[in-house]
Amino acid sequence: MAAKSGNQDWWRIGKLAGAIVVSGAVGYLFQPMVAHNTNAVNTVVTIFSILAGFLIAVITLIAEPTLKQAKNWQELQLMKKTVQRKLFRQKLLFFLYLITLGVALGTFLVPDAQAELRRWLETVFLGLATFVFLASFDLPGSLMKIQMERYEAEMDATKPQVLKDAAKAAADAAKKPDAPK
Repeated sequence: MAAKSGNQDWWRIGKLAGAIVVSGAVGYLFQPMVAHNTNAVNTVVTIFSILAGFLIAVITLIAEPTLKQAKNWQELQLMKKTVQRKLFRQKLLFFLYLITLGVALGTFLVPDAQAELRRWLETVFLGLATFVFLASFDLPGSLMKIQMERYEAEMDATKPQVLKDAAKAAADAAKKPDAPK
């Protein structure tokens, strides 16, 4: 299990590094396409406003499956770090949406006399928008995982007592050292 977790960490680090490289390149190379292009900036602003609202809904749902899944206080304590990590990632993505929107606003507020500052802001805006867009591809998978956890928690809650007793008896039998194999 630890190896799988380690591989997941490396996979996430690789995805993060790839997204940073791609976003930096897009921001630098394609900045002229957003320079003085209010339609492009408005489109991105609209998309990220919608995504921010969607993300708030996801954040609202994150803890609920864990609360239903836990059978006692100790299980809730064990699951707390996982819920905190999930919430932190979603909160970070939400703040990146807001920062992207703020940089977009900044591109409009910079006077024409400060062309270099505007060019820099447009580069940052496009790079950040690309990065956050790439990071948003994990949202559907995250939402699906949350919904499946809700489904499984509800299945456990409504499982007939006979099945619960049978599963407990099988687990107890497997723990005994002299259990037949």
